Amino acid sequence: MKFKDIYSIIPENFRKKGILVAASLFLRALLDFAGVVVFIPVLAGVLEDGGDAVSVLPVAAAAMAFIIVKNLAVVLLTRFRSRYVFSMYATLSDKVLRSFMARGLLFVRKSDSVDLANKVNAVTMTFTSGVMMSLLNAVSSVLLLLIILVSLFIYEPLPTLAFLLVIGPFMFFYTYFIRSRMKRLGVEENEARRGQARSVFQLLKGYPEYFINGAVGFQMDTFHSNLSRIRDVRMKSESYSALSTGFMEMTVMLSIVILMLLSMSTSWGMSMTFGIFALSAMKILPSVRAVVGSSSAIQSAAYSVDVLKDMLDGPVPDVDYGRKHDRIRFDRSFSLRSVSFGYGGELLFKDFSLEIRKGDYIGIKGHSGAGKTTLFNLLMGFYEPEKGGLYVDDVKITRENVGSWQSAIGYVPQDVFLVSGTFVENVAFGSDPAAADRQKLVHIFRKVGLWDWISSLPEGMDTRLAEAGNSVSGGQRQRIGIARALYKGASVLFFDEATSSVDVKAEAEINSFIAELSRVDSSLTVVVIAHRQETLASCRTVIDLDELTGKKK
Repeated sequence: MKFKDIYSIIPENFRKKGILVAASLFLRALLDFAGVVVFIPVLAGVLEDGGDAVSVLPVAAAAMAFIIVKNLAVVLLTRFRSRYVFSMYATLSDKVLRSFMARGLLFVRKSDSVDLANKVNAVTMTFTSGVMMSLLNAVSSVLLLLIILVSLFIYEPLPTLAFLLVIGPFMFFYTYFIRSRMKRLGVEENEARRGQARSVFQLLKGYPEYFINGAVGFQMDTFHSNLSRIRDVRMKSESYSALSTGFMEMTVMLSIVILMLLSMSTSWGMSMTFGIFALSAMKILPSVRAVVGSSSAIQSAAYSVDVLKDMLDGPVPDVDYGRKHDRIRFDRSFSLRSVSFGYGGELLFKDFSLEIRKGDYIGIKGHSGAGKTTLFNLLMGFYEPEKGGLYVDDVKITRENVGSWQSAIGYVPQDVFLVSGTFVENVAFGSDPAAADRQKLVHIFRKVGLWDWISSLPEGMDTRLAEAGNSVSGGQRQRIGIARALYKGASVLFFDEATSSVDVKAEAEINSFIAELSRVDSSLTVVVIAHRQETLASCRTVIDLDELTGKKK
């Protein structure tokens, strides 16, 4: 880990603020040094011949007042430093998440969601608190050490050199014995925590499958194995910390002995010299320990530098979330023009073209693996073709305006995504539920056939669904997805196998409802992927991908 790697991760605006932070660290070191110096007049008053307690009281009172003011200033400087570091955490976390979002749906689908979440949350926090905060703490302590040691050397060179000769072996011991081990333990702990989180996520997500297949025990063993790794890493870390603490205490005792021997030959005598060095030691030894502790924390968190450096190498593309532009104008059609796209070098579509006109009710069929869902993702702008493009009327959809197109469409997949919230939150998706148009919601709930059920619930549309929507049936889930698209006012509806997981009666009702939507609103465009002929029967046009691509199975 190099400083230039750390510097490259720090966002541009925080690099400029870093100058102020550096100034605050230096000011903090000066204040802490002044906190030592202010005791010297009190010590001199007590040790002087003929000194009495009464004469020292005014000096002690002034020293106490200064210490109070100094500590208030230190609190403010500490808050400034903490605000800088944790604001950086928020910025980096946002930057990492945006970098993932900018890489597109294909990247997200291929990645481990637990690993991505860990990088957005845990790795960025490890970098800011484990590396940046520890680095700033170490710099502050080093500055204080330098100021005190230079001052002591000017005052008494020989005892100061002796003190440094004692501290030197301790720092050498730490640098070459503990530091590399702490870095290795940090990497191991991060891997174990990722494995632990993945075990929990998979066990809860696949609850029925794990029980049915008798795989709960195996998954629990994996979970416990990662817990054991975390425990062992933590035990080793604490052992190294205890070892460094013990060595530090031995260093302190040796320093005191040497200081006592050397101070006997000074002109001030043993008392004053020992007293000044003792006061200095109140700051020197904790500062040395702080440097050692910060260095350990930095090494333990060093893996986060490598992870973030790889993720944030280069500028993060701006992501259009559909909020930057007005909804794209859609008057005639949207189309794929001479599109080529594939996975791993094998083209699924080659020079493929398809036009869907405004108001069409289109069905798409094809054998499993023909590319139906891929076609949807191309039409919705989630996949970028290798050649050709997606056009709305004659406007090409790019990264800059894809959000404007996606804001005009609605999507109802086979497994509709539901958040752990109320019906209002799930339909007025992504907006403030308090600002939702409730009259419009009631109208839509009636339209999709959910109102009788929802109105019978104790809290009506403010009733919370169980996490991931496990309290609703497949048919109800699909209707909530349709209600979401209708509330949004989508001009194009995409249904990806939306009725494949519901019973025959619910399928017939949903298909009839979709057909009615298309009949009532002639400007509404509906595109349906389906295997079942019953679902395609209501479509005015059916596109056979097997025939269109020439890959009939």
